[in-house]
Amino acid sequence: MPPDIAHSTDADAASDELARQLQELAGLRAADGLLRALLEHAPMLISTKDLQGTVTMANRHFAVLDGYDPDNFVGRNVFDLFPRAIAEQLWNNDQRAAQQRAPVREEESVYHADQSLHTYATVKFPLFDSAGRVTATCAVSTDVTEAKAARLDSITDELTGLNNRRYFNLRYAEEQKRAQRERRVLTLLLADVDRFKQYNDHYGHAAGDRVLAAVARAMRAALSRPADLCFRTGGDEFACLFASRGADDSVALAERMRRGVFQAGIAHRANAPFGQVTLSIGLVFIAPDAALDQHAFYELADRALYRAKAKGRNLVSR
Repeated sequence: MPPDIAHSTDADAASDELARQLQELAGLRAADGLLRALLEHAPMLISTKDLQGTVTMANRHFAVLDGYDPDNFVGRNVFDLFPRAIAEQLWNNDQRAAQQRAPVREEESVYHADQSLHTYATVKFPLFDSAGRVTATCAVSTDVTEAKAARLDSITDELTGLNNRRYFNLRYAEEQKRAQRERRVLTLLLADVDRFKQYNDHYGHAAGDRVLAAVARAMRAALSRPADLCFRTGGDEFACLFASRGADDSVALAERMRRGVFQAGIAHRANAPFGQVTLSIGLVFIAPDAALDQHAFYELADRALYRAKAKGRNLVSR
């Protein structure tokens, strides 16, 4: 090939390579610009922290938070930016994601600029270097405060603040699986107010509502773990669903509920021989290696409650 032709071919190749690189660079800049736009304008909190808890990136949406300062947020530690209890919650979830080398999904609570407490559904996941080492964590959080409030309204009894029968139906299978995993006894407790119709007839429905609220308080006070569930299933009927170390522990808890109502000393003339409001309770248990469908479980607890009534009321029966 003549020298001038070879030179022209080399120049053309170099020009084509330069054009390709410029096009690739333009593409990278466009992609970077798109990524930055997504980060800045996404209606969610997106941030990264190093393994010491220092914020290394935070998008513009953090402006909704209480105390946010755009010039002094990135570069500060989570414990310098949030109240202690909130910082511990956030940092614990970051640490779990880093240690497990896998995404962690949790609800987290933070204060907005108007001092209202908001709940966020958060996914935290580890970031790795080229050698596969975890170097940081990333958090993506969506405000679910209104959705959670609407959900709570749909599963909450308005009078007592307890969960309702609908929520019991939703949670039964989940709680049975949890008890099996933890090798604990699952207990269903059913209770109702003794001679409640006669109470309403004598004292009026407004007083009856106050009795139901008092029973709900006594039941909540006896439950010791956040995972213990308490429900008003209808009228003067209540239920609790919880795991324990065994039947004796569950009976002791039921006795605390019964005593709590009795010790309130609410007058009930039609409830002889006690002369005050009392509670009858029925219990049924599922061992960790057993299975029982929800209908059968409820039916057995209802029979235990009937036995408490038949034996004279103001009793716990199993």
